Amino acid sequence: MTNPLLFEEYPDLEGHIPWLNLLEGPTPIKSLANVEQKVQSKNFLWIKQDSLTSTIYGGNKVRKLEFILADAIEKDKTTVATIGGLGTNHGLATTIFGREKGLKTILYLINQPITKHVLDNLKLDFHFGAELKFVKNYLGVGLYFYILDPIRFHHIYWLPAGGSTPLGVLGYVNAAFELRNQVKEGLIEEPDHIFVAAGTVGTMAGLELGVQLAGLKSQIHGIQVTDRFAASKGKVKKLVNQTLQLLKQDSKLKNFQYSPRFILSTTFYGGAYGRVTPEGSQAVDLLGQSENIKLETTYTGKAMAGMLAYTKMYQRSGNLLFWNTYNAVDMTPIADKVDHSGLPVEFHRLFALYKNKLQ
Repeated sequence: MTNPLLFEEYPDLEGHIPWLNLLEGPTPIKSLANVEQKVQSKNFLWIKQDSLTSTIYGGNKVRKLEFILADAIEKDKTTVATIGGLGTNHGLATTIFGREKGLKTILYLINQPITKHVLDNLKLDFHFGAELKFVKNYLGVGLYFYILDPIRFHHIYWLPAGGSTPLGVLGYVNAAFELRNQVKEGLIEEPDHIFVAAGTVGTMAGLELGVQLAGLKSQIHGIQVTDRFAASKGKVKKLVNQTLQLLKQDSKLKNFQYSPRFILSTTFYGGAYGRVTPEGSQAVDLLGQSENIKLETTYTGKAMAGMLAYTKMYQRSGNLLFWNTYNAVDMTPIADKVDHSGLPVEFHRLFALYKNKLQ
């Protein structure tokens, strides 16, 4: 693939901001006509399928890692350490693509509700070579990830949860220019509203800044799926402004002024990270049955529930775009072959608890 659209738009950035190619071309946009009919929407509903960013492992992390892993390599780091829940998709993506680029990954993992997906991701982390550390809660993360281990290990690239750093945000600034091109090509009418899961808000921040730089009128709706520590309006604005400072290395952006226009909805969270909600489950079922598109209940199901609620509430003609951040590559056949007894012993009880729950 050629250079990112961001570098074409702002050529002074090339050579100053590291980048490597992981994305396998622009991701498709599809009409959700069957969903429109099912929910009797007066809006036109669309989906941007970032589930298809890569045939190795899809989802939104691929765009972020193009800039993040390039930075780690440029800084001569041998290992990337990051944080997430036990079933972190971000951690798995970092492990898979880090391995592709010769980098080891260490995952600092905290508790979340145990599902088969969570346990499969743990097995996949192990299979692809991640070192797993069960720190259990935010106190453990604070102590080991942010204080003790960075002092002891200097060869490690310390990556916050979700890859939500200014460099990671650039992946979704770039994605907004991709969307602008698809609008110009007539693949979709310019969206009035874009809905996306807001976990560590890096994807949301990138789209918020990106649509303004790309000259799109779209309003970003982030649907909160984590607690306020990770997902807040203040964090979105902070990430946007930090990212803008990186971009202002290009002379064309010296005078650009960012004006917040996003909405962060807390309605669909469910009170705990990973907790399954009725609305989220219904959205997952609706997309699966109507469009044969797979979502999950932690992130994308809740975000889709947010868009469905909006279209029911605002019965007016407009274009609503759902940005699907879930990985569409089926990793189950690999996970099913992994013997979990090879994982560190502190993880074994999680598999036993899940087995007992099913009985």
